[in-house]
Amino acid sequence: MMFKKFNRVAQMGLPACALLAVIIVLLGRFWWPGGTSAWASSTRMALLLFLLSWLLSKRWSWPEAQARSLLIMLGLLVAWMVISVLCFGGQSDIMRRGIVLAVFVGAVAYLASSEEGVARCLAVLKVTACLASIACLLTIMLELEKRGLDFRYRAFRLHSSGIPGFAEFYNPIISGMYMALAGLTAGWCVLYSRRSVFTWMWLLCLAVISLYVFLTYSRSAWLALALGGTVLLLREGRPIHWLCSVVALATVSVLLLMKFPEMYSVEVARGATNRELIWQMVLDEMPGHWLVGHGAGVEMIAMQIPGQTVVNTHSLYLEVLFQYGLVGLSIFVAVLGITLRLLWRDRSSLATLNLAVLVGAVGVMFFELHSFIHSPNLVWLWIWLPVAVALGFRERRARLQ
Repeated sequence: MMFKKFNRVAQMGLPACALLAVIIVLLGRFWWPGGTSAWASSTRMALLLFLLSWLLSKRWSWPEAQARSLLIMLGLLVAWMVISVLCFGGQSDIMRRGIVLAVFVGAVAYLASSEEGVARCLAVLKVTACLASIACLLTIMLELEKRGLDFRYRAFRLHSSGIPGFAEFYNPIISGMYMALAGLTAGWCVLYSRRSVFTWMWLLCLAVISLYVFLTYSRSAWLALALGGTVLLLREGRPIHWLCSVVALATVSVLLLMKFPEMYSVEVARGATNRELIWQMVLDEMPGHWLVGHGAGVEMIAMQIPGQTVVNTHSLYLEVLFQYGLVGLSIFVAVLGITLRLLWRDRSSLATLNLAVLVGAVGVMFFELHSFIHSPNLVWLWIWLPVAVALGFRERRARLQ
């Protein structure tokens, strides 16, 4: 009798626990009591509640047939991570992080498997976009107040709001990628809005976020926003959306070239910002480790390049290769390919947004992102969130046109 009562309570609380974890992951990076360490701890606690509720509820079900190939590849990735730790010198701490990440994927997949869960996830993403637009606007205003009307190209790079504890990212690449995700959400809202007042509201949010992303001068964020936006237009754009997008892009390009005539030459001169040196040094460490890598979670030796010390590969593909070898990289690429196929087939609005996010990430991973299996970070949002949504694939949604 007592177990049945726990079972009933767990079933009632399961959706709330899953949603709580998503809320903390998406919104907590903007502000959380105690800072980022407390945010990560709260994320783990919420995921633990979800796991306990899931175990007690006995709502254990396999993904639909179309998504089982993804589950199998994820299982292979987990198995290879364990083998890497036990046999090839991987870091044991990666196991704990992997378990936390797996529970997060499970929580999102659980929500994405039902219409109610999809609606709740979208509501959280919309709130995230609104909060991000407020953070972007405040950051720009405070930066202009501090620096004056200094609009020289790359005169400053936005990364923190200036308000202690709120939207402090400390790194323009990180801030740009967080805001690019919010920008894709705002762009998705523009395409799906059916009332003009909401269309204009989301257009305003998109404009503010896009300005912020530009002023981070993070080319990775620019690329992610451009690739993801193109996918959204290809998937849901109507002729009026394409026309407005082309006109807006042409107008902005002309204005930028008029205001910053040196922009093109500066970016060409910057090139890959010494990434080619980093990539070559990483590849130089691979002989003898091509097949199985150096071990899960093993960090590369700090490298010296002109003007800085580098401690990551500046390419998630290379990081996976470095740690897990060609075997791990092949499994990871297979996971990405299956996820893209499932998200393309799924006609739900949540799948459309995450398809755009993952396409953006696929491009950015050539040049940025790191910490493949880690505490909550950009990789959770740009890669594992879309993978989890794809795991919740439902054939009925794929048939909706």
